[in-house]
Amino acid sequence: MTEPDPGAAAPAASVDLLGAVAYGALTAFTRLAADAALAPDLTGRAEMAALAAVEMAHVERVRAHLAARGVDLVTAMAPFAAVLDAFAARTASRDWGEALVGAFVGGTLAVDLVAATGAVRGDSEDGEAAELLRGPDVGREAAGESGFDAFAEQAVAELLADERARATLALWGRRLLGETLAAAAEALDEHPATSAALLGGTSRGAVFKALKSRHSRRLHALGL
Repeated sequence: MTEPDPGAAAPAASVDLLGAVAYGALTAFTRLAADAALAPDLTGRAEMAALAAVEMAHVERVRAHLAARGVDLVTAMAPFAAVLDAFAARTASRDWGEALVGAFVGGTLAVDLVAATGAVRGDSEDGEAAELLRGPDVGREAAGESGFDAFAEQAVAELLADERARATLALWGRRLLGETLAAAAEALDEHPATSAALLGGTSRGAVFKALKSRHSRRLHALGL
């Protein structure tokens, strides 16, 4: 069997998907770094900063992968900047509780979309691209993010002792889901070629159902 040439040009669809994933990770890094400032103590700040570092490391891995194939990272990300910037602005955390819920629901829009479509398969011709499309979740266990989940569950549970905070964060969780679905629809509409490559034979309705299920499970784990 002939091994794929690491220097070969990447398919356009793969470049587009990696560009979307990379910009989603960059957006997550920026958000998490800002959210760290909302933490009430050094423990919370360190937890958020660690998550931000994982996202930035993912961006750098995508950069290296694309550069080896003659593709500029910024060029690949640019088509998705407007949609993801608007999404980030609409879902910016206003306090520590919102920051915790947002980080716990976690992942990036692009990564969630890829996971929901099942576009990444083990028989992919480019195993490195497939791993990058799966996003930072692949390495988060080793990076210690599983510890963040336990931290967030405990921190949110303490906040939920206040009934007003419980109601506010439950509404925030539902808003995050709605904004995610709206941004996903906008991204798919604005990039039909990438959408076709991403969805393949999967219907948009099925993808949105999977996204909703993923977010709902995460929110339920927080007691929301």
